[in-house]
Amino acid sequence: MDFKNKKLIRVVQILFGLYLAFFGVIGYLITLPAPEYSEAGMAFLGALFSSGYMFHVMSVIFVLSGLMFLLNKFSAFGAILLVPITFNILLFHLFLDMKGIFIALIPIILNIYLIYVNLPKYKPMFLK
Repeated sequence: MDFKNKKLIRVVQILFGLYLAFFGVIGYLITLPAPEYSEAGMAFLGALFSSGYMFHVMSVIFVLSGLMFLLNKFSAFGAILLVPITFNILLFHLFLDMKGIFIALIPIILNIYLIYVNLPKYKPMFLK
């Protein structure tokens, strides 16, 4: 299978962009009830929520990255913007609430894939 197939990349960008834009808008406008997490997971999410800004920042990044993917403009930048969030989602489920890890792997895998296909665009950052 050719992972750098332009049609496959575009399909992933559209699906991931819709996912991100939807959850970004929903997260910013509507407070959904939190799923049942472990006690440690709920404590962590409670701390993030009580900070007053973290979920708003995440929602804005989701919407911006989603639009970058949907419009196929700056999608390499959108994938990099999502790295801290997707990495923390992975760590949250690995250390605080393992039962939701399979659902959490979807955005992580899609983000890693989009970083992989855009790898040549990142090389100037690491070369002198």
